[in-house]
Amino acid sequence: MSIRCLLVSIVLLGCTSQGTPPHPVRTSPGAANGKTGAGVAHDLGALTSSGVCGFTAPVTYGAPGPDGMVDVPPDDPSIFYMGRVDCDPSGPAFAFPAVSVRLRFHGTALDLRLSDGGTGTPTSTNYYDVSVDGAAPIRLEAAAGDHAYPLASGLADGEHTVEIVKRGESNGNTGKARLLGFRLPTGARLLPVRQRPRRLEFVGDSITTGYGNEVSTTQPDLFHFTTLHSNANAAYGAVAARRLDAEYVAVAVSGRGVYRNWTDAPGELAPEFYDDTLPDDAAAPAWDFTRYLPHVVVVNLGTNDFSPPGPDHDAFRAAYARFLERIRARYPDALLLAVVGPMLTDSYPPEVRAWSAIQSDVAAVVDELRARGDTRVHFLALTPQQAPYGEDYHPTVATHLRIAREVAAEIQRLLASPR
Repeated sequence: MSIRCLLVSIVLLGCTSQGTPPHPVRTSPGAANGKTGAGVAHDLGALTSSGVCGFTAPVTYGAPGPDGMVDVPPDDPSIFYMGRVDCDPSGPAFAFPAVSVRLRFHGTALDLRLSDGGTGTPTSTNYYDVSVDGAAPIRLEAAAGDHAYPLASGLADGEHTVEIVKRGESNGNTGKARLLGFRLPTGARLLPVRQRPRRLEFVGDSITTGYGNEVSTTQPDLFHFTTLHSNANAAYGAVAARRLDAEYVAVAVSGRGVYRNWTDAPGELAPEFYDDTLPDDAAAPAWDFTRYLPHVVVVNLGTNDFSPPGPDHDAFRAAYARFLERIRARYPDALLLAVVGPMLTDSYPPEVRAWSAIQSDVAAVVDELRARGDTRVHFLALTPQQAPYGEDYHPTVATHLRIAREVAAEIQRLLASPR
């Protein structure tokens, strides 16, 4: 088998939700029964064959081109979309990290047709992980312009799988993309994709986006953010999901907090972008929460709230509690896991004692919610990181792997415990 990943320029085109087809509403049992917390059923039903997009209408492939390849439209029901996606059938758009597209096909080759908003700088070039038949991912670089990307060629004539994962985040609009479809050899066809039995959602900041995690250095002051070295597919949430054989959705933007962003920088707070389909895009439609009902929601926020000069603890606790209650209202049956770490320490800022304080604050919020009857919300403090570090002191891939094990083990324990 040969895999060819070409560096071809592509450009972001505007995308709206006009013409988005209706999709089945997957109502949770808890919502139907008016229940929250413990004691509710937890069978959320299956996703549609196209994942979060719910495409069901039959499609027609294009006529063969001179190379014998035919165009497959992006609303083919056998293309499996996972993550926050604006499901415009003419070109589903996405911007959050770790959005993935999976296919199973019978044939010998596959091309991707994509439109991407990267502008070619070290902080605005977008990358995608491409895995064929379960092999280790190959990094695909994109630049501005619409083009076809040959992903695989020379395959044995039979069934194959491909997964494409967005490595970067929204990055102030330059991280947006639209999937324009695929190309298959004449006579090849798409097949239904296996759905994973569990569903996870991770809400967070730069830790969850995989910021700078492919660097490993003892001098992180010399290594600042690049999209090349940031990989959401190797971040702890994505790794934990693979360990649990779970579908994975990341709702995360670097630098954002629950009630204040890093050093009070502008931008949507986490409770605001949580409702977004495409962050940093006021024209994009709000996310439709019926498209994806997770079994578990992991929230790892607060690192930015505790940035200099430190938080107003009462304001932080109140905002954090409101946000967890808001998530509970969206997902009455989900297990909620409030996670802190691994970047905070008691030494910086020295007067804040951030690591001790955030554990106290978030644990107090969780205890209060449990005392009020929501026994399906829990707290977990991750083991703090140590050198080496990624870019700007962020966790390395190795650190992400370690904390993924911690989170996956805690999820397994909680899901196995009586409810």
